[in-house]
Amino acid sequence: MSSNKTKLNELGIISHITSTNKLIVPSNKTPRIGSLLVNSKRDPIGRINDIFGSTKKPYISIKTSNKFKKASPGDVVYLSPQNKKRRKRNGRYSKKKKTIR
Repeated sequence: MSSNKTKLNELGIISHITSTNKLIVPSNKTPRIGSLLVNSKRDPIGRINDIFGSTKKPYISIKTSNKFKKASPGDVVYLSPQNKKRRKRNGRYSKKKKTIR
């Protein structure tokens, strides 16, 4: 299945823009921080910067920059299908083979 045929998961509608050019979206879902968000044309809007508010109805703060498309209040925001991929864990608890000396 190609990425153009996959269904986008709606996150919410942009309520307002802060003085620091962050988009605020009330949502019913709690996605991961750093997830990429797109508009209905699949153009990237920004990445999730912060999640705040209640756990049942959180607010999502989206960090934008010049490389992302402009968005305005009232636009619908979707989670990008690329966010499904998980990073390989190379940290403290990753499985390593022990060497015997």
